[in-house]
Amino acid sequence: MKQRRLGLIVLVAVALLATACRAGSTAKSSSDGGSGGAGGGSGGTQSAAPVASSVVTHHLSGADDSPHTRFRAGKAGTTPIPSGSAANGKLTAQPFDGVPSAGALFLGVGGVASAHYCTASVVHSASGNLIATAGHCVRNKIFGGWLDHILYVPGYHDDIAPYGVWVATTAYVDSRWNDSQSEDADIAFLTVKKLGGSTQTLESITGASTFTASPGYTNAVSVVSYPLTASRPVGCATSTTKFSATQLRLDCSGLPEGASGSPFLASGNRLVGILGGYQQGGSSADTSYSIYFDERIAAVFKAAAGS
Repeated sequence: MKQRRLGLIVLVAVALLATACRAGSTAKSSSDGGSGGAGGGSGGTQSAAPVASSVVTHHLSGADDSPHTRFRAGKAGTTPIPSGSAANGKLTAQPFDGVPSAGALFLGVGGVASAHYCTASVVHSASGNLIATAGHCVRNKIFGGWLDHILYVPGYHDDIAPYGVWVATTAYVDSRWNDSQSEDADIAFLTVKKLGGSTQTLESITGASTFTASPGYTNAVSVVSYPLTASRPVGCATSTTKFSATQLRLDCSGLPEGASGSPFLASGNRLVGILGGYQQGGSSADTSYSIYFDERIAAVFKAAAGS
C-alpha cells in the first residue's frame, strides 16, 4: 500500500512523537509477539484460541483519554451512498455527506484530535459498541505496534460529529496480523465508548452492518471511504471479484490514502469486506482489495462480538 500509506506514515509518526512526549512512552507489543505475549500500553495483550484461529485481544491504553476535539455538533448526512461517476470506462467515487454507520478514525493525542487517517464502520454485536477497520490502522510494526489513542466519529463530515465522538477501548486481531502482519489477516475489530458517557449503544444510534462469513467472491457492494485530507467521505457502487483464494478485488477510482478500513457493504447491509489485505489495500487509488472472511476471520469477529 505504498501510495495509501504515505500520508498515514507522516500523520502517525507525528502523533506518536506527541504521545511519547506526553506520556513518556508509546504502546508496543511484547517483542511483537503474538499468542500470549504481554501487551503494549497500559492494558496489555492476551490471546484466546477459538477453532482454526488465534485471537489476540489488546486493551488500548488510550481508552481513558478525554481529548478536546475540533468537532462540532451538526446535522447528519441524509443522502444514500452514491453510485459513483463513470467516464471513459472508469468508475470514480463521489463525495457525499456520509451515512450513520460509517465514519472516520482519528488519533486523540495530547488532548487534540489529529486529522482522520483511516475509515471504519459499525458492525452488529452483542454489546452494540463494535466497529471494524483494517488491521494496519490499529496495529502496525512501522510505528512500534499498537496505536492506542483511536477516536471514531460516525457520520463525520465537515468537522461535524453528528453522533458524537467514540473512544476505542479494546482491539481484536488475528494472531497472523499481530505476529507477522499477514496480508490475509488485515482486519481489526474495536469496542468503543462515547466521550462524555452515554446510556445508548453506538449501534442503537447509528445502526450497523452484519458481518458475513464466507460471502463468496462476487458481490455487488457499496463502499464508503474517508480520503486523508477530505472534509467529506466518498462512495461508489461496484462489484467485488476474486483476486485470490484469500483476497477480494474492487475497482473504483478515488479511494486513496485514508480509505483503508472502508466497508464493502452488500445488499441487506451485509459486511462482506474491509479495504486492506493485499498491499494493505492496493498500490493505487483505482484498485482496492479486502481479505476474504474465512473461518479464521469469523473466529476473530465472534470473539470481538461476544457471540
